[in-house]
Amino acid sequence: MQLPSALLLSFAALTYAAAQSAQPAQPPAPAAAHTATNPPAKGDAQIVKKMGTVTWDPDAHKLRWTVQTGSLVNGQFVPASEEKYEISPDDATMGNAEEKRAFDGDEADGLHQLLDILSLYCAESVAWWDRGAGEPLPSAPAPDSTSPQKPVRVAQPQTRPAPPKILPGMSVAQLRASQ
Repeated sequence: MQLPSALLLSFAALTYAAAQSAQPAQPPAPAAAHTATNPPAKGDAQIVKKMGTVTWDPDAHKLRWTVQTGSLVNGQFVPASEEKYEISPDDATMGNAEEKRAFDGDEADGLHQLLDILSLYCAESVAWWDRGAGEPLPSAPAPDSTSPQKPVRVAQPQTRPAPPKILPGMSVAQLRASQ
């Protein structure tokens, strides 16, 4: 895989995160039974949310994901329910179940650019794979619980080219043309 693609994807994710609203996210209100003056008992389970699957459909331009709600029991997540979300950067809408909400057009444009970069990264990764790049890893036998696994050095790091110069508002096509 080409390093510029990896750097571009990382930069795009950071740029997208930095472009979010300057208002800090408010933490969710604690459940009535677990307030600061009434913390959960030592054996009580803590209600948490966990990201499930994430799917980007480049034909429909829809990003879909699931969030599981559950509890931590003895340090392990135990799911109790799952919600599905969908976002359409083309329509600048996000939906959950039957409800849809609109969001800012600039946010939609930024998300669209990020998803375009992700699509490009995936396409370039397939081209990298098809070229036979990278070093195949040996098939690992089933782990033996009695012996600890030792790390295996696969290859020496190679020198890396300088990252591409990315300017605000630069499209993927402009970035590729500048390389």
